Amino acid sequence: MSPSVLEQRRPQTRIEVVEQVLTYLRISEDRTGEEAGVDRQRADCLALCARLGLPVADEDVFMDNDTSAYLNKKRPGFDKMLARIKTGPSRVVVWHVDRLYRRPRELEDLIDLVESHPIRIEAVMGGAFDLNTHEGRLMARQLVAMAAYESGHKADRIRRANRQKAERGDWHGAPKFGYGLGGVLIPEQAVVIREMADRFLAGQSLRSITKWLNEESGVPSPRADKGTLGVWHATTVKSILVSARISGQRAYEPSRKQGDAPNGREILGPGKWEAIITPEETTRIRAMLGSPDRRVGASSVTLLSTIATCGNCGAGLVSGRHGRGSGGTGPAKRFYYRCMPVPAYPERGGLTVSGPGLEELVGEAIIARLAVTELPAVSPDTSGVVGDAMGRIVGARARLEDLARDYGAGVLSRGEFHAARVAAQNAIHEAELALGKVNRTSALKGLPIGDEAALRHAWTAEWSIPQKRAILTALIDTLVVNPDPYCGSRFRPQRVELTFKA
Repeated sequence: MSPSVLEQRRPQTRIEVVEQVLTYLRISEDRTGEEAGVDRQRADCLALCARLGLPVADEDVFMDNDTSAYLNKKRPGFDKMLARIKTGPSRVVVWHVDRLYRRPRELEDLIDLVESHPIRIEAVMGGAFDLNTHEGRLMARQLVAMAAYESGHKADRIRRANRQKAERGDWHGAPKFGYGLGGVLIPEQAVVIREMADRFLAGQSLRSITKWLNEESGVPSPRADKGTLGVWHATTVKSILVSARISGQRAYEPSRKQGDAPNGREILGPGKWEAIITPEETTRIRAMLGSPDRRVGASSVTLLSTIATCGNCGAGLVSGRHGRGSGGTGPAKRFYYRCMPVPAYPERGGLTVSGPGLEELVGEAIIARLAVTELPAVSPDTSGVVGDAMGRIVGARARLEDLARDYGAGVLSRGEFHAARVAAQNAIHEAELALGKVNRTSALKGLPIGDEAALRHAWTAEWSIPQKRAILTALIDTLVVNPDPYCGSRFRPQRVELTFKA
């Protein structure tokens, strides 16, 4: 039998490539969160599929709600659809092509897929075009160029409108912790914010405030509905405290795409909603958080770390433990404070003092001071004092940075650098004293002042280390431990110079 006959009798196999139908829905802004816009798109797209005889399964519908294609926002639905397109020939159904892409770069990425993954686009508004042909690509590029042009103009209009809203002091955006939609005060949350601010201004660390919120306040975090299980984090606490809105002020910083700056967005002016704290308190909170030498933070696990200073060099003392054996921090370890040596500063180091004796002396002195202390009268207007002090602190810190750069570059001698640094540090110290007089009422609020028995009980059994440190920073001007060549690290009361603030 000839080969031609065999070929004629051989059955012909035909492989049919199935085209998958994918639907993509997107709306740039959903003010109500009800997804009404994407629901309308879904109905129109499914109606188009029905007219074209295209079957669409639920898992073949991809959606990005409240997501602008012009901003640098991730589009998880779009990314999932691209992954599906890579699996085979696809027909993508959209309401309009600008729902699919709005930047030329996004279209080019899609066209790159066409080389190995044929794609045809069906649009409810605008018709269909095939990205596998030159004509289809030309049409798509023209449409995306017009969409990008319109997006740019729209962004300009939005920025201008937002600027006008900010200048008028209007509320902007979604509800925030402490405020409902439109800036309506939520009293139960406002009380929590007031307490957070009082604790921070009194000297407590962000970590200790976070612990209080999680263990004692009973208030869930603002992101409790975002999968965080209602747990507070220090970053959340900080973002609330530095925000302008809690002091009834309007912030505006268009250069920041999302989130607040480390010390809050730039404040433009007063807002049209009720304040929880004063603008002066916001200024003080931001200054305290921006201070590189804050005495509240990781060092606050012990009572006097960085509060007590070295009589030789003026550096803050740090805590430590020493003893026989290895590991552990129990009673067997000898607890002490010492001046940490720093290679670049030969004057640093060499001073050590026993911790328990120093802490007992300071504790007794604080109790005695509080037993005879009277809270100063609250000034009705401290904005002038606060603003002046903040200006001096910021200027002096800027000078310190300039001095460090000049000294490192060899412009200043060691003597010149030391003299200028001391002058700047003295300016900071004087400004902080002025702020301390304003802050003292907040630091001592709620203490049983004048009742020595209650003070002693609270000091020994109730107050935490951060609370005690807050009281110390409010009352103590200087706490200096001097060296004594005859006693080494042993504690002697005469080694300590304790000065209270006026």
